[in-house]
Amino acid sequence: MKNQDKNKKERASNLIIANKENAYQLADASKAVSFKKDKKGKHLDALISSNVDNALALDLAANKELATQNKEKTKQTEALITANEKAVESDNLKSAFLANMSHEIRTPMNSILGFADLLKEPELHGDKQQKYIKIIEKSGARLLNTLNDIVDMSKIHAGVVKVNLKETNINKQIENIYKFFKPEAESKGIRFSFKNSLPKKEAFFLTDCEKIYTVLFHLVKNAIKYTKEGSVEIGYGGTTSSTWRNELLFFVKDTGVGIPKNRQNAIFESFTQADISGKLALDGNGLGLSITKAYVEFLGGKIWTESDEGKGAKFYFSLPYRIDLKEKTVLC
Repeated sequence: MKNQDKNKKERASNLIIANKENAYQLADASKAVSFKKDKKGKHLDALISSNVDNALALDLAANKELATQNKEKTKQTEALITANEKAVESDNLKSAFLANMSHEIRTPMNSILGFADLLKEPELHGDKQQKYIKIIEKSGARLLNTLNDIVDMSKIHAGVVKVNLKETNINKQIENIYKFFKPEAESKGIRFSFKNSLPKKEAFFLTDCEKIYTVLFHLVKNAIKYTKEGSVEIGYGGTTSSTWRNELLFFVKDTGVGIPKNRQNAIFESFTQADISGKLALDGNGLGLSITKAYVEFLGGKIWTESDEGKGAKFYFSLPYRIDLKEKTVLC
């Protein structure tokens, strides 16, 4: 009996020990499972966080790309608007040019044909006959000037203009311009004067005498045309340094209608006058100043204007004062 009780106690004790070990093993297993779950949870949290960060980064990149595209589209739209405005302005300028050109060609041509027909009258003689002849000559000269301007501008745009350096007496050039325009200025009651700064012996330098004459011609022609009363002065200043690259500074000043500030750059463009609306646009083809600018730049100088509307205008241009006369050819 006693042995049976003893065996029961031993089995109970062994069961208790076994259960404790199983409990420990279960606890360890539970901890392992919990650790694994926690690790998986952290891994999932990291993945979710990474995906959120990636999504935010992609969203930001997409927004930046959209913003850049919008800016580019805005710039393109503005560029198109500007181009359209320039195209409209160009069309207006060309229309104004064609209207002026038609006027510049038809008006003198009608005068030539009309007064040539009047000269056929058998009883026409004396002063009347001479008056008609002068009108024909003046109209012919006006028509020739228009055609010359068209030819000059065509050569400039075609890139076939050549510069022919010659020994030039600039004082003589100024005086020739003065003599040519003096009758026209006097007929309008305008005081016309000139200023030569260099003495005769120093007034020779290398330039294209034909082009400088054309430049002075257009500037003085415009000055007299746009001056109703007052004065017009043409001339040049002395040199600015002691080397062969000295510059002569030429000027043409008038007391005419002046040039609006917003048109002072445009007047040097082809087919353009200071006012194309017709309020101040007088006879002219709108090519003179663009030819002048091109020729000054061909000769190595620059041209600009200073003016206030209603207070006259001052045109300036500079040219290199080249006195290396070893290169001289024909004097002009």
